[in-house]
Amino acid sequence: MAVPESADGQHAADAEGSGIAERIRRKLGSLSPSERRVARVLLSGAPTAGLESSAKLADNAGVSGPTVSRFVTQRLGFRSYAEFQQALRNEIAARVVSPVEVYRRQRVEPAEAGFAGRSGAALADSVLASLQGLDATEFANATALLADTHHHVLAAGGAFSQLVAGYLVGVLREIRPGVRLVPPIAAERAAALADIGKKDVLCAFDFRRYERDTQVFAAAAKDAGARIVLFTDPWLSPIADIADAILPAQEAGPSPFPSLAPAVAVAETLITAVAGSLGEEGRAHFERFGGIADHWIRFWPQADSGRDCE
Repeated sequence: MAVPESADGQHAADAEGSGIAERIRRKLGSLSPSERRVARVLLSGAPTAGLESSAKLADNAGVSGPTVSRFVTQRLGFRSYAEFQQALRNEIAARVVSPVEVYRRQRVEPAEAGFAGRSGAALADSVLASLQGLDATEFANATALLADTHHHVLAAGGAFSQLVAGYLVGVLREIRPGVRLVPPIAAERAAALADIGKKDVLCAFDFRRYERDTQVFAAAAKDAGARIVLFTDPWLSPIADIADAILPAQEAGPSPFPSLAPAVAVAETLITAVAGSLGEEGRAHFERFGGIADHWIRFWPQADSGRDCE
């Protein structure tokens, strides 16, 4: 969806495709120990932790005031602590904005000449920004986790993102064993948690507005020893605090509704990388799967209907 534009620069922040938490995560490997303490306070605390005074943030992190100032300006690229706080306020407002309010602010264009082309261009921009914005280390971690066939892979999402979770499972199970979709049903998630362990990987899909059930499920899976690969938006689901790999995707598109196209593109790109890592093992599993699927699709209906079912 197009996040509502406002006078305080929210639209410009969205265009960067990088929330503050995501920016911090990308810098973690290059931070000094004292800067890393500031980062931990901002990432592990409430989203409003950065709205405290710089002195209070420095006290909470156990560092000096100049360290906070250098972190915000030199590491995150803000001109001042005040500018950092304004960006954080914009981000928090974007995370909690009501879908009804977004629809009210967004102008829905009538389907006139050139509508499909303009829609396609908007989606293409969002998909490209999502893929180009993926952190190489996070993507490599996610690929390694899903390509390790010693791990079982589970996927779960919310009301709409469950569709992308289902797509990931539908394709991934063709190239490797042990892949399962966990529906957003209490009994199904309870059964999954009863079996989950240290050899499991959970692909969690959680986008604004973030769903408590998915967060609770992911936290329980983490407590049981599972690894977490998180698919989320640039503002980052709270699951990011416990995730082993984070793959953000834009949600902007031509309509006032969140677009799943970028998330699907991220999932497809990850599947392609996993297939490459699996190599001949993945190819052999795909051939076995295809042989069994072809048998059921082509021959079983004939026994009932007496006609070919393509």
